Amino acid sequence: MSTTEPISQGLLLGMAWVNEHLDQFALAPNSMDKSAPYDIALMKPLSELALTISILKRSGIRLGFLDKVSEWAWEQTGEGKALLQMLMARNDFLPCCAYYAALHELGYHSTPLHTVLEYLGRSKTGERIPLQPWARLALDYNLWKLGIIDFSAAETTGLYVTAYPEPWVIPGEIAYAITHEVFYLTDFGSRRPESDVLIDYLSTWIPYWCSKFSTEGDFDLAGEFSMTWSCLAPAVQPELNPISCLLPQQQENGNITGPRGAGSFLYRNDDTAERRSFLGSYHTTLVFIMAAALYLKTGSPVTVADGQPHF
Repeated sequence: MSTTEPISQGLLLGMAWVNEHLDQFALAPNSMDKSAPYDIALMKPLSELALTISILKRSGIRLGFLDKVSEWAWEQTGEGKALLQMLMARNDFLPCCAYYAALHELGYHSTPLHTVLEYLGRSKTGERIPLQPWARLALDYNLWKLGIIDFSAAETTGLYVTAYPEPWVIPGEIAYAITHEVFYLTDFGSRRPESDVLIDYLSTWIPYWCSKFSTEGDFDLAGEFSMTWSCLAPAVQPELNPISCLLPQQQENGNITGPRGAGSFLYRNDDTAERRSFLGSYHTTLVFIMAAALYLKTGSPVTVADGQPHF
C-alpha cells in the first residue's frame, strides 16, 4: 500500500525518544542547576535540537510538545545570556549564532545578544574566522536568518557541491559538506536552487550515495541525503526520496543508532553508559525526525510492501 503513515509514526516515535531524553540535551547534563558551569561543546546537541524543532514547525507539524521544548531550549541559555557571555569572551565563537537563529525563528529574542551578533557579523574578525567553505556558508546563512546580512552576501566560493565532485569518490566528510551546503543554499527547501545542472547532478547521485552510506551503516548521512532530496522538491520526484531505508533502523524506543564513533568527541570521563548511548544516537535520530518532517511536507506517499518500506 502507499501511505505516509509509516513516516508519521516514525516521526512521532522519534519525538517520544527526544522527550524521554530531554535532560541529556541540557547544557549542564543531568541537571537543571543554573549555577552549573556551561560546557560549550554541549551547545551542539542543544543547537541541533532547536534546529529540529524549527524544521518541524515550518514543515507544518503541529504538536504542543514542540512549544514546550522551544521554551525549555531558550531557558537553557538563560534567555540568551549564556550565548552573550560566551561571545563577549570569545568573538571567534560567532558560529554559535546557529543556536540563536533557530530559536529566533521560533519567536525568541534577546536585544543585547542580537546587538552583539550584528556587530560581530559585520566585523573584520567575523570575516576572517578560519572556516571550511560549507561552515562559512552556514555562518552567513544564520546571520541572514537573523536579518544581519542579505542572502546575496552569503559566501559561496569553494563549495563542494557547486564543483560537482566525482560522485564515485565521495567520502563521509565531503558528503556531510554537500548535504549542508544544499540545506543552506535552499533554506531547507524554501528556496529553489538556481542551477538546473546542480539539480540534475544531485538527483542523479543522491540515491547512489544514500545506498552507499546505508550499506556502510552510516544512517546519519543517509538521513541527511533524504533531507537533501526534499530540499530539491518540487524539481525532483518526492516518491523517490530515500527516507524509506531509515525506517527499519528505528528501534522500538524511537532512536536510530549513529555510525561508529558518533558523538565520541563529546565524551567525558564521568559519563554513564546511558549518556554515551545517547551521544551515539541523538544526532542520527534528530536527522531522521527532520527528514521525516521535510518528506511529509511534500505530501507524497512512501511505498510499503511485506511490512517493509522500499524505494
